[in-house]
Amino acid sequence: MSDQIVGLINPGMSLIFAAGGFALWLRDRSLIYVLGYVLAAILIGFSFAINHYSQDPGQRGVQMLVAGLSITAVISLVWSMCHRLGQRTPLLLWLAGALCTVVLVFFADHGRDVSASLLAVNCYCGVVMVMGAQLMAMTGSRQLVDRVLVWIFAIVAAQFFVRPIAIIMVSETMSTAEYRGSAGHAVLVVTAAMFTLVLTAAILAATISDQIKAVRQSVRKDEMSGLLRRSAFEEEARAFIARARAENRTVSMVVADIDHFKQVNDQWGHPTGDAAIRAFGNIISGAIRPGDLAGRIGGEEFCIFAWNCPGHAAGNLAERLRGALVAHSLEGMGAESVLTASFGVAELGREDDYDDIYMRADAALYLAKKQGRNRVIVDRADTAQAAAVPDRAEQPLAPQPVAARKARKHSGGQAAGLGRGAAIASGA
Repeated sequence: MSDQIVGLINPGMSLIFAAGGFALWLRDRSLIYVLGYVLAAILIGFSFAINHYSQDPGQRGVQMLVAGLSITAVISLVWSMCHRLGQRTPLLLWLAGALCTVVLVFFADHGRDVSASLLAVNCYCGVVMVMGAQLMAMTGSRQLVDRVLVWIFAIVAAQFFVRPIAIIMVSETMSTAEYRGSAGHAVLVVTAAMFTLVLTAAILAATISDQIKAVRQSVRKDEMSGLLRRSAFEEEARAFIARARAENRTVSMVVADIDHFKQVNDQWGHPTGDAAIRAFGNIISGAIRPGDLAGRIGGEEFCIFAWNCPGHAAGNLAERLRGALVAHSLEGMGAESVLTASFGVAELGREDDYDDIYMRADAALYLAKKQGRNRVIVDRADTAQAAAVPDRAEQPLAPQPVAARKARKHSGGQAAGLGRGAAIASGA
């Protein structure tokens, strides 16, 4: 009876935590990453239940199912925390590795020796956890809860490698059925319960931290663009620069200005101008990473600080933003017309403060305007390079055919390495 009760510990805890996570998501459905944690908790709960209560734990089908559920749970957990921080994960690679691991489990001799299956599943879960910890650490987040999560992931990854090796070294050869009644399996149950509690507490703390941060940011954000207001942006930008200096990181600034914005308001009305601000704000929000900084610093002027990003890479970002705005169809402006923006980019110099880098980025923006608008100028301190659409004379905004828009969107110049429609040319 006691063995049956012990067997309920991990499944019961997992399902309770999954229900709590699902309730949290129902309260705020923007927390997509919470669903990844919910799925992970459900899968790991079923994995423990099937493994513990199966009448024949050594059956290949049972072990393959347990292995598949366990590995998928780990992948789902890692994906959820990386997604929270805006980090992409190699899901297809991980799932392919999971399939290979399950195939190895199929060929293992569960009736005689559990070692092969034990090593394959645990080591693969450890590899995924290590990759997840690396991806999370790469965001550069300085929040305590994020740092704690990285360390927890690293510790859990380590135990996935150490525990099965230790069990194999101190134990004699045993079947899957014998392993289920061994001290090694008891250690697995206890450590799994402990790490489930710790991970859940850390994830809950991270979620609460995100909610508090969102409330604070809502006060500091521009309602129309969804980006930081100028005062809030400049305050955070100065701290951003100080942190870059302390950590010896390269950061770059992108300054953007919507072309002929006054004419947009005059020709199509202020509601269309407001829609243009919202659209560009959404484009910027969707393009930057969680560690980056973005704000609306003027009527139609926007500013971005890119973390751990040299000038040429910030030029890539600016070119992607430029192309996305050209491709965007703005309601109220007419399908035959196109909205464009000009960009100035500068990398933080050794002696630069906020005002210095802003002046250089703004000077590059001015040059982009002067050279015909709808282009990117990357300042190099002593030189400037332009990522531009095919040269054309500067002219006021006017309705343009959709075909012309598509031609600009797909124009050549990718050899320059700045994305769609980019062409590097020496600046004046």
